[in-house]
Amino acid sequence: MNRGIRFSRLFIVSVILTPALTLPVLAGAHTWRVNEVFSNAAGNIQFIELRECCGGNFETGVNGQLLTSSTRSYTFSGFTIPPTTANRHLLIATPDCAALPGFPTPNYIIPAGSVPFFNTGGDFVKYAVYDTLTFASVPTDGVHSLNAGLVVACNTPTNFAGATGSINLGCSMLGDVNGSGGLDGGDIAGFVRVKTGTPIGGDNVACAEYCTGTLAGDIAAFVNDLL
Repeated sequence: MNRGIRFSRLFIVSVILTPALTLPVLAGAHTWRVNEVFSNAAGNIQFIELRECCGGNFETGVNGQLLTSSTRSYTFSGFTIPPTTANRHLLIATPDCAALPGFPTPNYIIPAGSVPFFNTGGDFVKYAVYDTLTFASVPTDGVHSLNAGLVVACNTPTNFAGATGSINLGCSMLGDVNGSGGLDGGDIAGFVRVKTGTPIGGDNVACAEYCTGTLAGDIAAFVNDLL
């Protein structure tokens, strides 16, 4: 091949490729999903957690997007999202929720005038145009939350940095299932009833929920409190 022709072709290819190689990475926002919602009965303590669903980085274009329910709307602003967004979480909380001892620092705070943000008796939480979690109700026992897929489990608020926790608003003393003010034999029977799905009036379900992730773990924690 003629050297001049080869050079011309290489030059043309470089002209075509150079702009593509130097283009900035555009910020996305479409792979965040509504992962978890939590509320107490009064609705003043609520949090919403989004999760990046698909292992994608640079999903940083959240600010300016809307979070909505049937009666409320919140525009994301303030938090600068780092580009390492793959499988991360964004934590949005009401002021009273954010003030709870040990609660992970929220990435966004819902203004007091928009509290409660969603109706615990049936509502939806929608992130922009990309995802909606619709529910008939959410748990209001102070310990369980509603997760994607309508799964009820112990609440696990997690922020972008990965700080997590679990709050229990429904029990002042873990293990005191019968509400006697101390741990005694009556709590053993109550604990067994709750864990076998047969609680009776007076059993505080939240006081039997240690949120270890397994039944064996909850039993071990309960026994440790009894001893």
